[in-house]
Amino acid sequence: MSAVDVDLSDVDLTDLDRFSGGFPHSVFTMLRRVAPVWWHAPTVHTPDGEGFWSVHRHADSLAVMHDPETFSSERGGNRPYGGTIIPDLPAAGLLLNMMDDPRHQRVRLLVSKGFGARTIALLEAELDRRTRPLVAAALERGECDFVAAVAAELPMQAICFLLGVPEEDRHQVFEWIEYSFDFRDRDAFEATDAVVEAQAALFEYGTRLIATKRREPADDLLSIVAHATLPDQDPPRLREEELQMFFSLLFAAGADTTRNAIAGGVLAFAQFPDQYGALAADRSAMATAIEEIVRWTHPAAHNRRTATRDVTFRNHTIRAGDKVVFWEASANRDEAVFADPFRFDIRRAPNPHLGFGHGVHHCLGASLARLELRVVLDALLDAAGAVTITGPVEWARTNKHTGIRHLPVRLAPRAATG
Repeated sequence: MSAVDVDLSDVDLTDLDRFSGGFPHSVFTMLRRVAPVWWHAPTVHTPDGEGFWSVHRHADSLAVMHDPETFSSERGGNRPYGGTIIPDLPAAGLLLNMMDDPRHQRVRLLVSKGFGARTIALLEAELDRRTRPLVAAALERGECDFVAAVAAELPMQAICFLLGVPEEDRHQVFEWIEYSFDFRDRDAFEATDAVVEAQAALFEYGTRLIATKRREPADDLLSIVAHATLPDQDPPRLREEELQMFFSLLFAAGADTTRNAIAGGVLAFAQFPDQYGALAADRSAMATAIEEIVRWTHPAAHNRRTATRDVTFRNHTIRAGDKVVFWEASANRDEAVFADPFRFDIRRAPNPHLGFGHGVHHCLGASLARLELRVVLDALLDAAGAVTITGPVEWARTNKHTGIRHLPVRLAPRAATG
């Protein structure tokens, strides 16, 4: 069966209502089968009013990610800018995830200095100190919204710790960032008054914080980046707008995607209680369990590149300047790669998921995300014998990130299960 045998006219991957109940896996299972690479014509919901190539299989997504010369994170064809989200973004070339080499590699090496072993060790102790009281309080209440009680708090605290955001400012900054990820009452990336106001407030705050780090550098990632130099660059230091972009990107990526992985992982354990019991009985499976959580939750549902030249890709002619969107969330359920892909299996191996990206843009914070997941899971497994869903799960209305707004659960004390 091919795409000509299936009516794809009603498949609109830019209609956010299609994603309001979670990632629509049934749609992508069909697309992997009949239209693995498909021209998505523009609809009333499509940003920029432009169509794009939509890529659904694991191997094809890897092919795009591993060919940055043909598929750029910045721009292509006659576009003045492009980026990694579906609409063109003027920040392409300024944000780390929207840079091409060689500048991308130099900036990445610079930023990676802030993720050293000493910093991660300090962060682990800080997160463990904060996590266990949160889990204990949730357990004492019996029923809670796990997103609000635990999953949102820990990643936000972690990235704020790294960036040197003062404790009293952290929840406000997180609230501003949220406007960029959950399109509750608007089309994707539509700039409503509330969004513009939040972005302006975040920009103003970032300006003040960066100025503070320039005057009084501390032992944090933002201070390191603000004072670092880039060889063979003019100017040798990051410009003010680049520092602003760095601050916004790291805060958003660190606070949002890991929160979604934690919440989605707890939901998976509630849906597959045998796997929760298996991990509680044998913590040696923690490493493979974390990888399975990332595969299962796929916090970043898709990314985009722009073709820099005309190319034949899987028997399709892609023109220079065409947008190419690959869906990691679909690739992570590819039947050609993962045996029984809709089974949550904490011992799955091998597990070549794309949850952290691949190639030159492999997630810089992957080790941090794994650490946060481990800290939360250890605290939860030590205290709770079972996790039960007690009400409807409310998903974020977005096709960019697979997020959960509310996750009502009941935590049963470990002693109660014998």
